[in-house]
Amino acid sequence: MIDKLFLKHLSKKGKIAYWVGQILLDAIWAFYVFGVAGYSFETGGETMLIFGMLAILVGWGVVCLMLWKKPKESENKTLSKEI
Repeated sequence: MIDKLFLKHLSKKGKIAYWVGQILLDAIWAFYVFGVAGYSFETGGETMLIFGMLAILVGWGVVCLMLWKKPKESENKTLSKEI
């Protein structure tokens, strides 16, 4: 649901970067939670995993919006009129 909100405002490169970054950051977070920190599903690892993934989703989405936001239609029209 949040993904649709981010993807609606991202350019094509931004959509690709969003999904690639999301998968990589989630994989790194899962490796940290279960490999480095030593959690398991029995010891509360699923809670850490889910909250971390939600934080990554929002954080990476904001970064992608800052870097690859679609230009507004009104800006495109004024640029084409000037040329």
